[in-house]
Amino acid sequence: MALGLVLVVALGAGVWMLLPGDGTGDGSGKGGSGGSRATVSWSLPYTRSGLDHPRMIRGVWFTDKTVVKALPERLVGLDPKTGKQRWEAPTPGSGSVLCQASADSTAGIAVLARGSGAACHTFYAVDLTSGKMLWEHSTGSDNQAPTGAPRIARSGDVVVVSADDHVTTAYRVSDGKQLWKDDDKGLYEDDDAKDTCRGDGYTGGKQLVRIQHCLLGSKDPGTYLAAVDPATGRAKWKYRLGEYGGQGQVLATSPIVVDDPEQPYEGRMRVSVLDDDGKLRTRLEGAPKRRYGLSRGDGSAPATDVRIAGDKLVMASDGDGDGDGDDDGKNSEDNNQLTAWSLTTGKRLWDQRATGYLQTYHLVATSDTDDILAYSAGNIHDPSTLVRFDPATGSRKTVRTYRPTPTKAWIGSDPYPVAHGKSLYLSSGYVSEEKGTEPERRQKSLMALPGNGN
Repeated sequence: MALGLVLVVALGAGVWMLLPGDGTGDGSGKGGSGGSRATVSWSLPYTRSGLDHPRMIRGVWFTDKTVVKALPERLVGLDPKTGKQRWEAPTPGSGSVLCQASADSTAGIAVLARGSGAACHTFYAVDLTSGKMLWEHSTGSDNQAPTGAPRIARSGDVVVVSADDHVTTAYRVSDGKQLWKDDDKGLYEDDDAKDTCRGDGYTGGKQLVRIQHCLLGSKDPGTYLAAVDPATGRAKWKYRLGEYGGQGQVLATSPIVVDDPEQPYEGRMRVSVLDDDGKLRTRLEGAPKRRYGLSRGDGSAPATDVRIAGDKLVMASDGDGDGDGDDDGKNSEDNNQLTAWSLTTGKRLWDQRATGYLQTYHLVATSDTDDILAYSAGNIHDPSTLVRFDPATGSRKTVRTYRPTPTKAWIGSDPYPVAHGKSLYLSSGYVSEEKGTEPERRQKSLMALPGNGN
């Protein structure tokens, strides 16, 4: 499938020109207060998954020569400057589509899930420099396993995978060796104990953690958060969660930050920060209301709507709902906001509400900077912007300004933004694929835009 090289994007309010140059920054599209020149921008056409309710595919990774994007029917390795395809790897298995991908690509390896229809319990690893498949396993059925979409939790060279009604299983990423299963005897308690405990979900990152539930009859019934030894699956320590802890989510794993809600049905969070020994360090002030959206993640990796910079945690959340939209009608009452807290004291430091008509801040994933960046998707009234926030004060500065909603290339209203090098990459989030309908022709799977670099 040919890539759509978008060099001129027609807009409802004008034309956004990104002229082809030599890849060194000789373009026209100046943006933001810095006025830096744009490199060539490109886009990748959207591919239907064929699923009634497609799950968000996180897969955007980088090697020293390529940006790799996961699509339902294939992986593609692309030149980051031009979007030209370097390699392609079809999704294995007749009739299979990709249904989830790991956030982590340590050692240049990604782990993916594939299947057809509602069945998605085959997992495989791919070398991102070539697209070569390294190993593949299908997990066994288990009627006591958690239900839900496939999850891929990776911590270093270990990945823990789970799928609807299939046993959670850990593999070594480098060679695919099975290490342990969640239903192994003695994993949670002594070998002679009753089989009354199960993991409700694993989260990867710098540490591997899980939310686990033990029924009455076990030594310690209740819901816990546990730090897990990736090699054995055994808990290093565990921290008791509240009555609704099973409905919470691990937000970060270094340090460990968990939503242990007291009011889950009202959407209110109770955010706890733990120390390295599993002791409560602090709780964040207030009860923020998390904004619903696929970009928040499935819990198998650190949440994409949370960023940690030193001692500061910044989260995208709903506005406080005080109904104080601007009288001039330029801002919407349901715009979201960014809120920051101190991880040491739990004190709420600042709030910054998104401005404009129906605007939402999407925190940008970054690997080479501690900057707090947020992308705000534009519309027919407002331009899209890339904004930098000071973690300590919340002061914001527009880094880039993009033209209002384009008619030729569109990523959707709930994108997954990733900054790498001097570019900003936008990966599509949820796209409706209702039967009898087609996604908009302008819908893209991936867009590359001028980013934070000067």
